Amino acid sequence: MTTTNKVLQQSLAVQEAWQQQSAAARSEILMAWAQLLGQRDQSYAECAAMIRFQCKQALAVIGKEHQLQGPTGESNELYTAGRGCFLVLADDSASKEALVGLMTAALITGNSVICSAADCPLDELLGELLRAGCPNRVALPLAYSLSPELAQHRAVAGIALAGSQQSAVHYNQLIAERDGQLAQLVCESDMRNFSHMSEPKFCLRFITERTRTINITAVGGNASLLELGSGE
Repeated sequence: MTTTNKVLQQSLAVQEAWQQQSAAARSEILMAWAQLLGQRDQSYAECAAMIRFQCKQALAVIGKEHQLQGPTGESNELYTAGRGCFLVLADDSASKEALVGLMTAALITGNSVICSAADCPLDELLGELLRAGCPNRVALPLAYSLSPELAQHRAVAGIALAGSQQSAVHYNQLIAERDGQLAQLVCESDMRNFSHMSEPKFCLRFITERTRTINITAVGGNASLLELGSGE
């Protein structure tokens, strides 16, 4: 088994359990991560601020489930879930604040992440995330040289890239050429203003919508409506 396959299997094995936690519970862990990073030294102050910002923005968007009308008396709830495993990348032009922002957006929405960076202190970032209470293997490291290989794996749900436009084009081509499901590419190339990550609904790039339906017609719903469209 190759290194990329092994890391991916480990990540996918824990993603569902991580997703089952509420967005508020995931946010609590990530906010603890921000606090630990902020206590390291001043160079991590902006990373801590970025984590808090992404958590606040995400909770405003996905923090609550939405009740939908049930025309036949059923209960319909609209909620969000993670897409799966995201490859989170930072090339040699990326800042660690951008990397942390992408990690936070992917994690708070219920995805597991495999992180790879050319010139960011990945071991320190992931070490503090574990200390904050993040379950083991929800966020895993990968050698930067192996990122293109993993990007082409059909089981990777998306790529979140902090880096240059050239890197974005390269990885976009890699995922376009692969077999299987379409993969999401999220890119932040503005290392000064973070123009994409500052969008209020940025976290929606990492989610999928789901509906939970519970049939309650037996306890008062209008069962006659179920006959509509039955063909009889």
